[in-house]
Amino acid sequence: MKTNKTYLFALLCTLLLWQACSPTMQLDVLQPAQMVVPEHIQTIATLDRSKPEKGFLSFLEGAITGEEIGQDRTGRRHALDGLMQSLTRTPRFNVKHTGIELTGSRGGGSFTGPLEWAQVEQICRDYAADALVTIEMFDSDNRISYAERREKSKDKEGNEITKILHDARLDMSVRIGWRFYDPKTRIIQDEFTTLQQAQDSRSADTRERALQQLRSQTTITRKVSFDAGAQYGMRIAPVWVRVNRTFYDSGKGSASEQMKQAARFAKADQWERAAEIWRSLVRTAPDNKTAGRAAYNMAVANEHNGLLESALEWAQRAYTDFGNKKARQYISTLQIRLSDQRRLREQMRTKAVP
Repeated sequence: MKTNKTYLFALLCTLLLWQACSPTMQLDVLQPAQMVVPEHIQTIATLDRSKPEKGFLSFLEGAITGEEIGQDRTGRRHALDGLMQSLTRTPRFNVKHTGIELTGSRGGGSFTGPLEWAQVEQICRDYAADALVTIEMFDSDNRISYAERREKSKDKEGNEITKILHDARLDMSVRIGWRFYDPKTRIIQDEFTTLQQAQDSRSADTRERALQQLRSQTTITRKVSFDAGAQYGMRIAPVWVRVNRTFYDSGKGSASEQMKQAARFAKADQWERAAEIWRSLVRTAPDNKTAGRAAYNMAVANEHNGLLESALEWAQRAYTDFGNKKARQYISTLQIRLSDQRRLREQMRTKAVP
């Protein structure tokens, strides 16, 4: 077992070192949504329907969980900002934020009944939208915990000293309930709850100082809520994401300088000139290792040009013909991209798939 762990650790270190030292190409990839939205929906309006009812229960819930004043309202706004930001990265929809705030469930912890369709239709008419996405539930929970520990060290004279340190930790979770109203069919296309969590911890010589150094609950709520909104946006819409691809810039013997030159072409965004060298080296390289690297790079070049099936063929060749181990994982990545592309065609029937 120890040998296996040592081997895996060495393999991980090798992989990280290769990624750190190898040149990298950034690629914008359209990531499919988790659900298919009907074709007639092209413009989405958003609103907040999770404003809590005023009253003792809302105040009590905030007091029990230790919420800061205005924490949930700030979180709700940032959740919609996250949704908007996510939907600005999709070619599938246009999005409009209404700025409307409506009262939702009393305590914020569960869905209330859906909006009346007449109201949904009116809002969509007012904002020239085909559908309405709403926050229907928002609930943030905070928990602060403390611990005391002793830390031993030595002073300049070598004497052992013991310090008492106080650790403070803040755990936060944000649950947001979303609804996706389709007024044309009068169907709620989606009712979904996102859960995002975060934590912060600090150490100091006193409990009070450790607590004071924690980030404010409102600051963390903003970040967590924004991420939850972005997460929901990626559920309902295909969005552009940026990925990294590494490639080789070295080889053995006489092929070494050619690999370096091809890498320079790729870094200068002259991928066709780089591919000419790599394609030639697959045939003429003096060893399988260099040929496998060239084949791997050909896969990266083809993915860069949007030729996913050709990229997969080159990655498979790098692995099966030349034993390039990195190509095995790349094959899986490209297979996922091809599967995603088929899903995108279904989700983007009225638009071209990049």
